Amino acid sequence: MKDKKEMNEQKGTVAAVQPKKKKKKVLIIVLVIVALLAVLIGTAVHNMTKAVEMVMNTVEVEPVQLRDLSDTISLKGTIAGASSTNVTSKAVAEITAMNVQVGDIVQEGDVLCTLDSASIEEKIADLEKSVSNAQAVSSINSQQTQTAVQQALEDQETQLASAQRQVDDAQTNYNVAETQYNNGEIDFPTLLASKRALESAKASYDATLESTNRAIENAQLQVELDKYKDSDASSKDTLDSLREQLADCEVVAPCSGVVTSVNVRVGDINGEKVTILTIEDTSSLKLVATVDEADILKLQEGMAATVTADATGEEKINGTVSRVVRVKSQSTGGTDATAGGYSVEITIDNKDLLIGMAAKAKVMLKEKGEVLAIPYDLIQYDEDGNAFVLVAEAGEDGSATAVRKNIEVGEEVDYYTEIIGGDLKEGDMLIYDYTFSVVEGQEFAPEQMYSNQDMGLGDAAGKDATSVEVTE
Repeated sequence: MKDKKEMNEQKGTVAAVQPKKKKKKVLIIVLVIVALLAVLIGTAVHNMTKAVEMVMNTVEVEPVQLRDLSDTISLKGTIAGASSTNVTSKAVAEITAMNVQVGDIVQEGDVLCTLDSASIEEKIADLEKSVSNAQAVSSINSQQTQTAVQQALEDQETQLASAQRQVDDAQTNYNVAETQYNNGEIDFPTLLASKRALESAKASYDATLESTNRAIENAQLQVELDKYKDSDASSKDTLDSLREQLADCEVVAPCSGVVTSVNVRVGDINGEKVTILTIEDTSSLKLVATVDEADILKLQEGMAATVTADATGEEKINGTVSRVVRVKSQSTGGTDATAGGYSVEITIDNKDLLIGMAAKAKVMLKEKGEVLAIPYDLIQYDEDGNAFVLVAEAGEDGSATAVRKNIEVGEEVDYYTEIIGGDLKEGDMLIYDYTFSVVEGQEFAPEQMYSNQDMGLGDAAGKDATSVEVTE
């Protein structure tokens, strides 16, 4: 029994020792795995940190170039004829024939359309008869009024002669009475009566003169009134108008060009001020373009311009600003290229373009030509106000160092500033550091530098920036 008990106790001890050995092995394996993971994570973090640092130190470098800094204004507009003529007719009549349509080329003197002349001729005939009768009546009336004037003159002459005789007789009687009174042959009352008779005769003469003058003036006034009778004047004006309408029943082209609009149809009744059609002179062309409010005051007549159009491809057409419209159009409809804005007209040296074509123009405000220029927002200034930029100078291993280049700046045009002096020269690899985070002396590995010029325009999308070799 004792031996059996000892054997059982030994078995239990062995059983207790075996689980402890297994747990120790598992713990060692776990620790090894944790250590490996720590090494892997540390390596990954190190690599990521290095990659981030690499990305943060990546810069764009581009060669310094000569650029045309001429100051220009870009415009868009429509090709039009050098002049436009609205064709009208004075004839208020039905349109009986239309000989042209939009797009037709016409020559000066071509018959464009005709209007009904028969109705106008009938009106003229009726009015001429009426005027003729009125003139006959007017002639009779005129003769009568002229006769009345003559009769008034004759009546005045007769009446004044009679009144004068009465004055003369009264004067003679007074003279005799005065002599008799002085000789004591008559008394004073008799002399006084003779004097009053003389005064009465003179007063009668004056009254006769006034009344006859009034009669003459009235007769002459009637003559003048007969000349300006409304009925006669109105009829004459109407007749003259109808004759002008008759002469305008055949509408001819006032100039050569292209018909750009036809506003009436056969059967329409034309109005005196209605535009029947429009002809644009194509012997010379112009570009009519809209201008922004910010640019209108910069433009002057005589400025040079270059015009391009899809129809002529890359060809640059010479032009000159011929008209600047500084009154803002209030129009909001139609196809007018100037609707709702300021406008400019540019005459062009081209006759092959067609009216209505879209075109672009660059108006030369100030011609500068090609000069050394860099983006203005890459320029830095030190504490003394001296301007400088940083360029990438290459090393033998392909790496580069940020080096300061002092510069003297000139005019600023759009995005670029002219470089008129200093150390910078054409071909230097300018560091495009817009945040000024790159410092003088900073070094860059070849893979930290890239150039958009080497990437191209179409192939750059969706690709990583490629490294470039920086050369001295």
